[in-house]
Amino acid sequence: MPERPAPLILVVDPAGGDADRPDPGSYAAAALDGQRLLAAELSERLAARGAEVASLPTARPSAGEPFHWGRWYSAGARAALDGAGARGASFEAIGYAGAGALALVDDAQLDDLRSATPGEVIANNRYSADAFVVAGDPERAVDALSACPSDNAAVRCLEAGGWNWRDFSGAPWSRFDVDTPLDLALLRLATRLPGVRSLPGPVVDHLETAQRPGGRGLDVPQLAAVGDVIRDREAQLVLAGRVPASALAYLETESACRVRCFVEERGMRSAPDARPRSLLADWAARLGPGDLVRELAGLGDAVILDTRVLMAGLAGSSDAGAWPPEEERFASDFLDVDPIATPWLTELTAAAASAPVPFLLGGHALVSDGLRILVDVAWLGR
Repeated sequence: MPERPAPLILVVDPAGGDADRPDPGSYAAAALDGQRLLAAELSERLAARGAEVASLPTARPSAGEPFHWGRWYSAGARAALDGAGARGASFEAIGYAGAGALALVDDAQLDDLRSATPGEVIANNRYSADAFVVAGDPERAVDALSACPSDNAAVRCLEAGGWNWRDFSGAPWSRFDVDTPLDLALLRLATRLPGVRSLPGPVVDHLETAQRPGGRGLDVPQLAAVGDVIRDREAQLVLAGRVPASALAYLETESACRVRCFVEERGMRSAPDARPRSLLADWAARLGPGDLVRELAGLGDAVILDTRVLMAGLAGSSDAGAWPPEEERFASDFLDVDPIATPWLTELTAAAASAPVPFLLGGHALVSDGLRILVDVAWLGR
């Protein structure tokens, strides 16, 4: 069996400086604090399993310039390799993990991640990587990744450079990545499920005590009503967005309800040169977001909607910098209209909040492993 070299893994440090910190009590502050705790814990877990871990400070793009992941990552990776060389250390494998990545994976999956053999890249997801390790000629790997516009496309950039790929995207919780306060709320739910790994005390404390604007906690909106639909054989759940096949299969086999699913723009962040296209976004542009909400509400008894596909489709870009501001996106996920200034998102959120059926709005985590969490919690609370 080929030797598996110990990797150098760069884990994103989301903390930033004081000048970059969001306003206390904001949605963004709740997300940042949670990501910081998760990144620290992931670093400790990786180090305990034999990896060398280096911190990768959060990118600070120049004003007016779109963020380019590859240039940011390659600069950090070269600095880390140079630092290792100055200490007399060398590595045959190098990797990356986002600040909120792998929050629920067990130790076996972490071992799988760091087990890349020379000529191989291993990731949590081939088409939308949040974490990966590539082995064999790390300098050449970093050069290949320097042209990669997003972490999501990293595996395919390395494939083009000649590395073989392997992923563990079919394993439970491998796709769950904490980007938003709603993702933290889903993580909080997951901690109540049997068989889910125990999170450290500081993370659990944050999940239980973190507050968003208005002194409200991290509760998933409409949770009880969506759970009622999931358990009802006569009900129908409407699902739209970047839904992985594994998540849809789990929903269809483990829920009692019928499922109507619209899958759009899977992998849109790993194909940034292609203009995102969404039939639901086109509907919203032609007839209005309120009309889209009314149409979706008429198709079932509850709706789970990946709004980032709408944002990308309406903006014509998968770059989040072209979408409504972060605080507005996060507020919409909690059906909180007041902080939102973008007209179309205000209309969508208000319509979803007042719809005759429950709506859940969110991003990729919601419609991937978040679905598994919602299903399991629904049956736990019956």
